[in-house]
Amino acid sequence: MSSYLDKKSILKKTFQFGWVTLLSRILGIFREILQVRFLGIGAISDAFIMAFKIPHFLRRIFAEGALSVSFVPVYIRKIKNGELKNGDGLMSLSFLFFEGIVFFLCLIVVIYPNFVLKIIAPGFSQDQLTYAVPFLRVLFPIIFFISSSALFGGALNAVNHFFVPAFGPVLMNIFYVLTLILCLNFKLSVSFLCGGILFSGFAMFVMHAIAYYRYNFSFSWFDGQSIKAFKLVLRKFLPSLIGVSIIEINLFVDVILASFLPKGSVSLIYYSGRFVNIPIGVFAVGFATVLLPQFSRFATYAKKRFNFYILEVTKFVSFLIIPAMFFSMFIAERFFRLVLLKNKATAYDLWTVKWLFIIYATALVFLCLNKVLVNVFYSLHDTISPTKALAIATVINFVCNVIGMKIWGAFGIVGSTSISSVILTFLFFIFLRRKHNFKFYFANYFNFLGRYLLLVLISAAIFLISYFTIFNYLQGTGWQHFFFESYGYWLLMFSLAAIAGAFIFFTYRLFGIRIYFLSK
Repeated sequence: MSSYLDKKSILKKTFQFGWVTLLSRILGIFREILQVRFLGIGAISDAFIMAFKIPHFLRRIFAEGALSVSFVPVYIRKIKNGELKNGDGLMSLSFLFFEGIVFFLCLIVVIYPNFVLKIIAPGFSQDQLTYAVPFLRVLFPIIFFISSSALFGGALNAVNHFFVPAFGPVLMNIFYVLTLILCLNFKLSVSFLCGGILFSGFAMFVMHAIAYYRYNFSFSWFDGQSIKAFKLVLRKFLPSLIGVSIIEINLFVDVILASFLPKGSVSLIYYSGRFVNIPIGVFAVGFATVLLPQFSRFATYAKKRFNFYILEVTKFVSFLIIPAMFFSMFIAERFFRLVLLKNKATAYDLWTVKWLFIIYATALVFLCLNKVLVNVFYSLHDTISPTKALAIATVINFVCNVIGMKIWGAFGIVGSTSISSVILTFLFFIFLRRKHNFKFYFANYFNFLGRYLLLVLISAAIFLISYFTIFNYLQGTGWQHFFFESYGYWLLMFSLAAIAGAFIFFTYRLFGIRIYFLSK
């Protein structure tokens, strides 16, 4: 089994995971653009999105969520300690058990989709339900392929191989985009789109299975040690059913309550959330995935390193995400107007989705940090603490949702999610302190944060001065449309962002900022 990863290896593998995920997110944006063109904003888009989200909610339980964080640490520890001759028996038993449950759930949903939708989307009109039923029947079985791929991916992650698990969503998005292109060009049905999405899950499953065997893994009959290891996986998995789906559970509660709002609200909340998930997916998911095996080894051999590592992880997440948060807020209006919802949304829809995104983005650092912190608990084989923390945060989210929805509609729902995400982060730190004697060096962190915010403020000033100077010069010229309403806008914006980012990167040491993951 592989030894500890040093910081360079962690960053290298995070970058490897991240650039593949970035490719997936770029394809995802293109996918959403085509999807809006195909479905529009209304009853049909709400029905499709709800049918799409139901299996993907279970994905956080039976795939890279609860299943991964319960399976990977046990797999690493048992093989590392020589308690299993190989992991094949544990994989066989886990596959039979978890995929058997998933297959049974698929049968229930395919046979009784109307019943499931009335529970998940109680506010849907009859028109929305009529559209959603056939969509859900086709889409739901994708969870079987995704969950199976996650088990194979867990074994690959255990030996520090992250490329194939990271490339899986890319492959799915490729098939998704190709299907949308066919649907738009040949005016095919939404059911055909659902079938193409299902096939994308199958293609990802085949890719993971091939990689699993190429890394000399296989299936074998399970022995006593395998059964013992599986019982440990199961003991960790059961509490994780609630505890692991941090962002996703709250987002799903948002969508359920949004089903009571006017038609199109589910779609607007979904698209604003998709934009927020770009930095989360590109960086936080990859960073957390790479660190999970590392944390699992710390839990076994070097628990004292957690204090230092979590401080530095928090600083590193803040260092990367704070500028990304402000930049994405700044470009939100034009992104939705010129790119994602172009010609398919009213002026009020555009105003709404922009502010929904901005409200989401205020909690972006906390959303990313939660992805990492939950893996600390699971590496310590503690599933109870994050479950308690999430239960408290979920109750707060639900109460705020009900109150906020009545007063502010969709804005109240999204604001509740942001508030509960911030509270969840602090609950994680509290439970780490009380149960695991973890000490967070607040003075060190806030010293870093104060210096860094000053640097970000200076960088933002450089960005804004350059922005207004250039755009004031271009206004009224022959280039106005190209740079204000077309591709030229993005060329300038990302160029200015790159300059501002470079200023931060090359000057942060001058401000007395020290970050472990960026030191030589």
